[in-house]
Amino acid sequence: MRFTHLFSPLQVGPVTIKNRIYSTGHMTMMPRDGKVTDDLIAYHEARARGGAGLIIVEGCRPHASAVNMAETINASNDDCIDGLSRLAKVIHRYGCTLFSQITHSGRCVLGSSDGSLPVAYSASESHDDVHHVRPRAMSIAMVKEVIKSYVDAAERIQRAGLDGAEVLAGYGMLPSQFLNPNTNHRTDEYGGSSENRLRFLREMLAGIRARVGAGFALGIRVTTDEKDFDGLTPELVLDMLRVLESDGVLDFYDVAAGTAAGPAGQSHVVPPMILDTSYVPSTGAAVKSIVSKPVFLGGGRINQPQMAEQILGNGEADMCGMTRAMICDPKMPEKAEAGAVDDIRACIGCNQACIGH
Repeated sequence: MRFTHLFSPLQVGPVTIKNRIYSTGHMTMMPRDGKVTDDLIAYHEARARGGAGLIIVEGCRPHASAVNMAETINASNDDCIDGLSRLAKVIHRYGCTLFSQITHSGRCVLGSSDGSLPVAYSASESHDDVHHVRPRAMSIAMVKEVIKSYVDAAERIQRAGLDGAEVLAGYGMLPSQFLNPNTNHRTDEYGGSSENRLRFLREMLAGIRARVGAGFALGIRVTTDEKDFDGLTPELVLDMLRVLESDGVLDFYDVAAGTAAGPAGQSHVVPPMILDTSYVPSTGAAVKSIVSKPVFLGGGRINQPQMAEQILGNGEADMCGMTRAMICDPKMPEKAEAGAVDDIRACIGCNQACIGH
């Protein structure tokens, strides 16, 4: 089988990605003390060597309040730049594009470095049903400070030599906690109307674009359907994307489903084998119908190149995230391009050797 669409280049803002296969931002637990390690570089190098067109590094913490798990990259100061720079130099040797994700989990706090329950901050004091955290509401001053921290983090990622960055605005993380009327009960300019609830994200993205300029790719990762009883609905997210598209600051939209903040939606973050393969292409198609920039489809168990080729051929996405497919077989892209599809070790969605470990 020839993969005509899968191995065609894609222009994303100022960057040309060599093919349509990418590794989504996902936690590896390999950073140490907030910094990139040799293990993390080797992990991503295996995917670049195996033929991935784009790698998105796991979420970098922009602010001291972005407490998620201890082993994440800390982009709240310049100490992250050297490690990210070393990673970029290695990945670029293979003609692979490298972005980073910028993540503030807000109320979705999973742990801390010393075993105590850290203080969590969010749009409002809205209880989290998975992590059992009741966050403190951010003051206006803190909201402004956190917005600036995202901008500063993006600049550090750019200085490190990466090609772009995406803001994690889905999966129940902080930007979606501002957007969701079920978690944002504020009465100031960051709450109430849909325009006010979106202000946090819009100010942040505008600030990043103004700081990094046009030579750095900028996007967001969103979950168009959080699939939870009080999660963001597709209608809310699509309305948000229409506004962001009109702002003209984004180069791409990275789309998935689920949320880390609700029991029902959590299974869609790392979907198990009980869910069908390739079950969210319609999500990408819905976004593509309202935006002009490339749409990445970053979830839904796309575990074989044949599936990705079909999605691309149907116009349901412009890039296909195949993260666990490349955890299972880092050489999957190389084998697909060579036509050796029978040699690919396919991910079965067991979640044992990846998320289970």
